[in-house]
Amino acid sequence: MGPGSLDGVKVLDFTTAFVGPFCSRIMADMGAEVIKIERPVADQENRFTPESLPTRNGVPFLHLNGGKKSLCVDLKDPQGLEILHSLLKEADVFVENYTPHVVRSYGLDYPSLSALHPGIIMCSMTGYGQDGFAHNPEHVCTDPIAQAMSGLNWITGERDGEPYTIGGGIGDTITGMAGALAVGYALFHRQRTGVGQYIDISMIASLLFMDSLGMPHVAANRGVPFHYRNGKQNTYTFPMGVMKAREGYISIQAPGQGPESAWGRLCACMDRPDLIEDHRYVDDDARLAHGDEVVAIVESWLQSLPDDEAALLVLAEARISSGPVLSQTQIFEHPHFRAQGAFQEVEYPELGTIEVVAPPYKFSETQAWVRGPAPQLGEHNYDVLATHLSMSPQEIQELTVQGVLYESEAAKRRRLEDSLSG
Repeated sequence: MGPGSLDGVKVLDFTTAFVGPFCSRIMADMGAEVIKIERPVADQENRFTPESLPTRNGVPFLHLNGGKKSLCVDLKDPQGLEILHSLLKEADVFVENYTPHVVRSYGLDYPSLSALHPGIIMCSMTGYGQDGFAHNPEHVCTDPIAQAMSGLNWITGERDGEPYTIGGGIGDTITGMAGALAVGYALFHRQRTGVGQYIDISMIASLLFMDSLGMPHVAANRGVPFHYRNGKQNTYTFPMGVMKAREGYISIQAPGQGPESAWGRLCACMDRPDLIEDHRYVDDDARLAHGDEVVAIVESWLQSLPDDEAALLVLAEARISSGPVLSQTQIFEHPHFRAQGAFQEVEYPELGTIEVVAPPYKFSETQAWVRGPAPQLGEHNYDVLATHLSMSPQEIQELTVQGVLYESEAAKRRRLEDSLSG
């Protein structure tokens, strides 16, 4: 495994759920040492079993925490809090996504951290930002709420129907990526100046910033609405969206006017040059006004071809932006994604070799890669405390007996197996 862009960077990950872990997972993929600060939880004795993989709760932790270390410590115990404070004094980054009162209750707010370590970079990710909603910082916001309040739901769904929520935790992952990006810039600033800083990231603001059409138009035009729900076809250019083909669905974007435009080339593919100058279809606005007719014409042509692959080949040769609508299973089996390295094998002691989604960045000089399995609870207590605080195994064992530290049975098995193999 090659060097990472963040080799040597130490990140303390005090996060939960999706948004925070996704942010720090990106940094782990880049080579940072990410230490996940966890609290003792009763139902985490073995996070990874063959039975857990098919369940909806079995895989997210695995996906979000690959390559991280787990330190399980009781922060309500003064000794546990002192351990964390000691680690913070030599850390580069502290990432958290709790409501503000949680970090304050442990003395982990930015004024307290910067007093311990002026160079620390702290990144807080919440739904509304640190001031909260309507000046209530404790108001809870999750991914679907952020989608609703950022306008993302408003522009998603059938054109004359109800707003839809997008799946896949889009608000969490976009905010997590925004957090990792911001931390990278803060590290660059600290390299030049020696000064740490605090980063406040709102999930709603991250989604709002992602909208490159509707919200910018409304803002520039002082509230005049522009972008509304599209359904299967976009209303910005036309046609632009999903079409029913012979076997499945194909997304096509063919805007413009005249024979050299994408629309003109599509008409040539369909052997319908008459459509190019037809006043009903002459430009994007005209085609939008006759949208059902345009979709019917294109879909009829797509379904007349031998198969979807034939349709995609014709469209590609005509330089028309197009691609199949793929399920996750089709993506997993598709040769394009295999060739691109979209998946990576990771060895899990409990599961054997499994495939995970690899990071998308391809660097020429460094490597972004999932650097190991996600940890069992408390798996790296001995490693982290010996390496960073020079604690002896006897000291760590005593803290475990006292309940300051916790190591699950599965974590203990991994640790002992590692020591035997090492």
